[in-house]
Amino acid sequence: MNYQTLILNTKSIRDFKKDAVKNMDLKAIKDYANDCKKLVSSIELDIRIMSNSEVYLPLDGVAGYKGHMIDAPAYIVLLSAVAQGYIENAGFVGQELILKAKEIGVDSCWITFSDSKTVKEKLNLVSDKEVAGIIALGFDQNKGKVINGSLNPAYRLGLEEIVYLNEWGKGADNTTLEERGILDAFAFARLAPSAWNKQPWRFLIHGGSVILAVKKDEEVYSYDEKIAAGVIMLFFQAIIDSTLFSLSWTLGAPAGAVAIPDDFEVIGYCNL
Repeated sequence: MNYQTLILNTKSIRDFKKDAVKNMDLKAIKDYANDCKKLVSSIELDIRIMSNSEVYLPLDGVAGYKGHMIDAPAYIVLLSAVAQGYIENAGFVGQELILKAKEIGVDSCWITFSDSKTVKEKLNLVSDKEVAGIIALGFDQNKGKVINGSLNPAYRLGLEEIVYLNEWGKGADNTTLEERGILDAFAFARLAPSAWNKQPWRFLIHGGSVILAVKKDEEVYSYDEKIAAGVIMLFFQAIIDSTLFSLSWTLGAPAGAVAIPDDFEVIGYCNL
C-alpha cells in the first residue's frame, strides 16, 4: 500500500450512503487481515464482517458517540484474545483494514463502545474472545462537500507540541527531525485520528529510542486512548518501514529512568 497517500486521504465518516459495499470488497478487506502489519503478532484476532441489519439497530443506544450508533452498510467487528496490548493491537490492525478499505474505495469510521459483553450479547456473537474494535464501512454521503471552509477541517497539533527531544516538554524542531530522517514519520503520525480529536499522544525521543505516551483523560474512555495509541503506532511504523528500515514497537517502558508526567502513560517504544 502507498501509506503516505492513504493516510492523507483517509478520514472518519459519520454519514454514509445507503449503497451496499460489494461482497468482493468486503472479502478483500477481511482477507487482508491475514497478512497485514500487526503490533503484537502473537495475539489471536477474529475478524467478522457484519451487515447493517445485524449491527445497526442492535447496537443503537449501546455503541457510538453517547450511544448514537452510526448507520452504515457494513461493519468490521474485531474479536481479540485478551493479552497485554490487545486493544492497542486492535487499533493497529483495525487502522490497517481502514487503509486497505480506502485503497479500494470504501470509507470508514471507528465506533466507540464501553462494554464488550453487552456488544457480544446484542450481536449474538459466540466467542471466547472479547470485542476489541468496531468499524463502520460504506461510502461518504458528503464526499466533496466543503465543511467549515475545508474538505477535512480537523485541527492537528503542531509537531513541536507532540514530539519532544531528550526531555519532556522540549519540542523537537523540524530541522533536527529532518537531519535524523524521521520528520516524515512524525508528520504523518500526527494525522492519526483520535476520539473527539483529543490527540492524546506524545512522543519523546530519548537516546536511540522513541517513546510513545498517552494522556490519561477522564473524559475519554481508556479504550479509546488505547485504540488511538495503536493507530498512531501504525502510522509511524508504516512510514519508517517504507522510507528507512523495518521497525517494530515494544510495549511498555524502556529500561532506565525516563521522566514522564504522572498524567501520561507510557504505551511503548521503538529503537531507531
